[in-house]
Amino acid sequence: MRKQLLLSFVATFLLFVPGAFAHTHLVSTNPAEGETVDENIKNIDLTYEGKIEEGSIFKVIASDGKEMEIHSISVNDGVLSGIMLDPLPNDTYTVEWNSISEDGHPLSGSFSFAVNAPAETKKEEDNAADTTEKIADDVDSLVDTLKDETNSDDNDEGSFWTLVIVITLIVLVLAVITMYSYKRWLVKKTKK
Repeated sequence: MRKQLLLSFVATFLLFVPGAFAHTHLVSTNPAEGETVDENIKNIDLTYEGKIEEGSIFKVIASDGKEMEIHSISVNDGVLSGIMLDPLPNDTYTVEWNSISEDGHPLSGSFSFAVNAPAETKKEEDNAADTTEKIADDVDSLVDTLKDETNSDDNDEGSFWTLVIVITLIVLVLAVITMYSYKRWLVKKTKK
């Protein structure tokens, strides 16, 4: 009789405390396992079925074995989040994670994803840089030409004002290009 009572007590205890022996497992990731991301990303999130503790970390490794720089990692209940220092370039990545479940047990694993973001953004930035460089070269050439004309005309007041007007126009063109580039950069930044 005592054996049956003790066995009943143990069975009842185990029924009411099933979570006491369970560990927290990874439920989902963003980007997802095997996903190909078609935009620039800087954030990676790992979601667990329960809370995880501070000290949980992950690292992001490119296909060539290079570890990507992570700006910061944070733990918020059951989500381990990381912000990359720079957007991840197009490549295949493996995320190796180590977490500490709420009951103190260490867990680890990995998942992979790919980035295949359009390269148009880079081309636009290169085109803007090329345009700015070309304008700077044109300005230098124009200034040299105006200097030659000013030197050849001893007291020609018209050449002086021409020089002033040309330099003012150049400064205005450079200001417009700079504002346009800043606006595009700001729009891209707010989309992220």
